[in-house]
Amino acid sequence: MIAAEDFRPKFLAKTSMARKAADAAIGATKKALLEMGRKHGRDVRLVHPAHTTMDCGRCGARTKHALPLSERTYTCTACGAVSSRDKNSARVMLLRAGLDPAGVEGVRPPGALLREAA
Repeated sequence: MIAAEDFRPKFLAKTSMARKAADAAIGATKKALLEMGRKHGRDVRLVHPAHTTMDCGRCGARTKHALPLSERTYTCTACGAVSSRDKNSARVMLLRAGLDPAGVEGVRPPGALLREAA
């Protein structure tokens, strides 16, 4: 299963021509992702991007203030969880997509690195 942000930028381009080009590129990328997922039998779920960096991936609480981009560590005031801002956002997206976020911290499944005997 794959969870991806349903990105719809309206702020990337200042001219209408550049905005249309960006929209077309992002639309083509989403379409390709969905087609490749279907081709390879994967379930692709698009997640609404609102507040993914403000919600806690562990308890679901939302911060009271917007986090500046310079702040790279997310700390939850409700449960005390501390993680990388990007990993927390990825965990929130997985939860919103209805997926079990086990392994989001980079933990490999048992036997993932074992090589078969030749």
